[in-house]
Amino acid sequence: MTDTIHLKVAMMCTGCSGAVERVLGKMEGVTSFDVNLETQKVTVVGTVTLDEVMAKIAKTGKAVEPWSD
Repeated sequence: MTDTIHLKVAMMCTGCSGAVERVLGKMEGVTSFDVNLETQKVTVVGTVTLDEVMAKIAKTGKAVEPWSD
């Protein structure tokens, strides 16, 4: 089943957002993603869980948490 996951990721520059894009691009089960540096919002679509995506992004050294509206 495909899920859409919204996360808040602490990104300060294009290097930060690029690192997040790279790990998501290599992640199995991710069909698409959007990384917004300005709002620090990352949206991931695919057959992945919130925990899997958060763990993968955390490995880049970025602070990550579920997005709250």
